[in-house]
Amino acid sequence: MQINQLRLAAAAAALLWSTGAVAQGSSLPGTAIVPGEADRTTRVGTRGGNFLHIRVGARPQALAGVGVAMIDGPNALFLSPANVASSEGIGVFVSHMQMYGNSGITTTAGAVSVAFGQGAIGLGVQHFTSGDIDRTTENSPDGNDPVFPGTFAWTGTAASLHYARNVTDRLTAAIGARYAQEGIDFAHNSYFGADVSTRFRTGLYGLTVGASIMNIGGTSGFSGPAIGQAIREPRYNGQPTGRDIPIEFDTREAQMPTSFNFGVMSSLFGDAEALLGQNAIHSLSAEVDFKDAIDTDLQTAIGLEYSFKRFAFARVGKRFFNEQNAPWSFADGMAFGGGLRLPVLGRRLSLDYGYVIMGDLRNNQVLSFQIGT
Repeated sequence: MQINQLRLAAAAAALLWSTGAVAQGSSLPGTAIVPGEADRTTRVGTRGGNFLHIRVGARPQALAGVGVAMIDGPNALFLSPANVASSEGIGVFVSHMQMYGNSGITTTAGAVSVAFGQGAIGLGVQHFTSGDIDRTTENSPDGNDPVFPGTFAWTGTAASLHYARNVTDRLTAAIGARYAQEGIDFAHNSYFGADVSTRFRTGLYGLTVGASIMNIGGTSGFSGPAIGQAIREPRYNGQPTGRDIPIEFDTREAQMPTSFNFGVMSSLFGDAEALLGQNAIHSLSAEVDFKDAIDTDLQTAIGLEYSFKRFAFARVGKRFFNEQNAPWSFADGMAFGGGLRLPVLGRRLSLDYGYVIMGDLRNNQVLSFQIGT
C-alpha cells in the first residue's frame, strides 16, 4: 500500500509540475527526472521469472557472482552447466540464502549430478519466496478483509535438466531445458526455456574461459482466479442481484530473463599450469565475469579465491552495479566468505558461506553444502 501511495504522489507531483511549467513558467520544489539524450534505454523489470537471475550457492555469492569458468560440481548447473562434465560418480548440492537482511525473502536450491558416458547428467531445483505478506483488497486496502483474510506469498520455482559432455580433454559443452513458474495463489505464470554453455581450459598460464546463455525461452502471461473474475450486474431496480458477467484482466505477456554470461579465470599460482608456478600448500585464482541480460545493462564482477592445502578457502569479490540513476555506492556489491573441504568416505564434502553487501537492501547471506569427488 505504501508503494502504491508513493507512486500516486510521484505521478501527481509530476502532473502539477508540468502543468505549472507550461501555464506560468514557474517551478515547484524538488527535482524532476526528464529523459535526456545521454540517458540509456533500460528494460529493467520488464521480464518474468527474475528470480532466475539470482546467483545460487555460497561460493559464487562470496565471489560477488563470479563463477562461470570457476564453479564446478552440481552448483555449476545454475551458472554454466558445462562445468559439470568433469564430475565423477554422484554429486549433491544444497544451498539456502537469506536475502536483504531479515526481509523474509529466501532462495533455496538443490542439485544432483551423475556421471554418464563421456560427461554427466544434472538435475537442479530452485525455489524463491517473498515470505508472508499481509493480504489487501480493494475493499480493505489495509488488510484484514473478512472475505479474504490472512497472508500470501510470491513464489518462484524452477526445475532444470542438463547434459554436459567432455568434447576434448580441455573443452566441455552442455545443453539443457528449464521449466519455471512464479506468482501467488490466485495468479501465476509459467515458462519453458533452454540453456547452452561451454568451458575451455586453454593450458596457457592457467587460463580458463567459460560462457553460457541461460533461460532462452518464449513469452507467457499470467492466469488464475485473480485474472479471470466475474462481476454481478444489478437489476433495473438497483438491487445487487442479477447475472454474473465474466471478465478477464488484460495482462501483458512476459519473456524469460535471458542472459549471456562470460568469464575468464586465471590460476595465479598453485596448479601445474599456474601463471606464477606450482605450489602444493597455497593457491590463488582470479576470475572476471561479464553478464549481459535482456533486462539489465552489462554488469561486471571480479572475484579472488585463496586456498590453503585445498582444505580451507577464503574468498572476496566485487560486483559493479550500473543501473542508471540507481543510488549504489562502491561498497555495495562487495562480497566475501570462506569454506572447508573435508574428506568423507572417499568423497569431498564442501561447506561454504557467503556474505554480500547490498546497500540500503542490507545484505545477503548464504550457506551451501556440496559433496562429490
